[in-house]
Amino acid sequence: MKLEGKIAIVTGAGKGIGREAALAIAEEGATVVAVARTQADLDETVKMIEEKGGKAVSLSRDLTDGQQVQSMVDAVVGKYGRIDILVNNAGGYPSEIYDKVKKQAIKIWEWSEAQWDQIIKTNLRIPFLCINKVVPVMIKQGGGNIVSVSSRMGRIASQMGAYAVAKGGIITLTKTTAIQTQEYGIKVNAVSPGIVDTPGQRVYNHNVGQDDIKMGSAQDVAKAILYLLCDSPAVMTGQSIDLFTTV
Repeated sequence: MKLEGKIAIVTGAGKGIGREAALAIAEEGATVVAVARTQADLDETVKMIEEKGGKAVSLSRDLTDGQQVQSMVDAVVGKYGRIDILVNNAGGYPSEIYDKVKKQAIKIWEWSEAQWDQIIKTNLRIPFLCINKVVPVMIKQGGGNIVSVSSRMGRIASQMGAYAVAKGGIITLTKTTAIQTQEYGIKVNAVSPGIVDTPGQRVYNHNVGQDDIKMGSAQDVAKAILYLLCDSPAVMTGQSIDLFTTV
């Protein structure tokens, strides 16, 4: 129970990596605030945590909206008085993009401005807003721990255009935030998995004709997140752990 008494926000907690992270964090004793847009998915996550004896509540929010992010923070602080952990997982690759362009490699010059803005908004604006609103709480209380979910595609050259750019931006956001918050006792790190077996990834794989591709597990990503929260050295900040590098 290494996180006993901690209050943890996990975004994108309704399914996939976010759900597995929420389950793992709750098993270590933290109270999990599961956040996503779809209430039914959040209800299932909370139910799974509670069935295992853990503690969790849900908040349905559109995290691309700064006011709703602030509302999330205010609700958590109002109920618990603090935020010890933020897992920035919310993001994705909206199906309406690859439904229209049924291939993985969308060239930079093929992206519409609206598609590009949608990907950046979903995958980079959300972690920025969450950090922007949560860090002042952590500074006031004297510490905290942030883990953001980037991607292998943000670490190396990739064919996925705006998605890779946004995930690369998370790495730089992580390092910048770590530099600026270290004096306040806040750790900021990231995990960068390769292709992970999640419901959304399976839909994407089918649409671009890669149903047979090898994938890693969301549970293993959750283990890496848990390591950063529980067992990594106090001086380990501004780092990203690469996972499934051979996928």
